[in-house]
Amino acid sequence: MAHILVADDSAAIRLLVKRHLQADGHDVVEAADGPEALEIGRNGGVDLAILDQLMPGLKGIDVLQTWRSEDIDFPVVLLSGVDDHHAVVSSLDEGAADYIRKPFSPTELKARISRILEA
Repeated sequence: MAHILVADDSAAIRLLVKRHLQADGHDVVEAADGPEALEIGRNGGVDLAILDQLMPGLKGIDVLQTWRSEDIDFPVVLLSGVDDHHAVVSSLDEGAADYIRKPFSPTELKARISRILEA
């Protein structure tokens, strides 16, 4: 299965996502903030990243933009508790594979992750 980075400043969200993805056989690594997520992505071996939009240090979109500027290219799903149509569109324009609003259904998240990994 896939090696997935889950980056969110909420330990509860990280644990929820990690448990559901591990139940599907994925290997999950966690990051609690943007700079930590950025470095994990730079170190290689990530098949997909799930990034919270609002994290300490760097926003999810900033991490995505930095990876893309460094030619680091794997699918990225952004999570956000902010219901902002502009943020969704700009995230997709920057190369996000998907954008999911919090609160979210773990079942829906898993389905979206499966679709992205199969593409």
